[in-house]
Amino acid sequence: MRLKNIKKYTPGFNIHDIQKKYNLKKVIKLASNENPFISKDVLTFIKKSNHKLNLYPDSNPDELHRLLANTIGHRMTSNNVILGNGSNEILEFIVRANVDNKSEVIIPKHSFLVYEIISKLQNAKIIISKPDNDKASENYLGINLESVKGKITKKTKLIFIANPANPTGTYIKLSEIDNFLQLVPKNISVIIDEAYYEYLNPKINKSAVSLIRKYKNLYVTRSFSKIYGLASLRVGYGISSQENISKLKTYKQPFNSNLFAQKAALLALKDFMFTRASKENNDIARIKLTDLFNELSIDYLGTYCNFITFRAGRQSKQLFEYLLKKGVIVRPLTNYGLTDYLRVSLGTPIDNNVFIKHMKSFYSDKI
Repeated sequence: MRLKNIKKYTPGFNIHDIQKKYNLKKVIKLASNENPFISKDVLTFIKKSNHKLNLYPDSNPDELHRLLANTIGHRMTSNNVILGNGSNEILEFIVRANVDNKSEVIIPKHSFLVYEIISKLQNAKIIISKPDNDKASENYLGINLESVKGKITKKTKLIFIANPANPTGTYIKLSEIDNFLQLVPKNISVIIDEAYYEYLNPKINKSAVSLIRKYKNLYVTRSFSKIYGLASLRVGYGISSQENISKLKTYKQPFNSNLFAQKAALLALKDFMFTRASKENNDIARIKLTDLFNELSIDYLGTYCNFITFRAGRQSKQLFEYLLKKGVIVRPLTNYGLTDYLRVSLGTPIDNNVFIKHMKSFYSDKI
């Protein structure tokens, strides 16, 4: 394996560096798809002064596993769940359990860069499927399951599918996922990454967890970094058959999730009012920003997540730097092969208004 052939994951700019570079007092970050809010229950817990920091965290937090299983539903139990240091760690476990240097891994174009990084660390060959290129489609530049299916060979061991997808924000209906899985050979593992699932309408957009009993080669991953507002604590989880989860646990270190992550995740799961308010804020922000893009005649991709990817064209670099100087951090998508696009996370009403103000200013100067 040659490490120089592995793309490095580049996180969004941080607030402190932009403040220093442009001598700004106020900078807002709309680059990393974080929830702009934090549960008050979580904050109250963190502020306590009697945490037993000298002791190791629980290696197997039963209460959290049980609550996760109950929250997930679909007759899942604690034995169907594994906790990770972010869902990234669960993705690593799955890759390590299923892939070696003779394997091919199929990754749809414009996918989360971590998929490729962790697969290449196992010396696997990366096969990139083509996106949906129908500009009239709601799934434009999203995952093309027909192309994925066409890339399957005898060497294929793993397929990644993010649903909803980052950075395109597109979503594939459960019926299409089901039809696709019926055609995938049973010796090929499939990951459905549902990091943004909680931003969907569960009455309309169903989770792939409902298919786990039907397909023994299926894994679903989720995160507490998005709607639950715990990005800095690094906690996520995987869901699969009991046999698969038992296999993944052989790769898990005894104390892979810390005390704060475990307790905060438990509190966040119980704080229904917080997650409901977060989704409502996201829905309002999405409408406000899509109205802006429509007003400015700017094309944008699927809007099923807590961000919107929009087409700035040849002005994308200029707009990105313009916004930085105004104290607004968004995300360039050159690493994803989307050089004409920028991604903006949906923030607080105040932060969204600042973004809207500077967008209108930039484009009014271009008229």
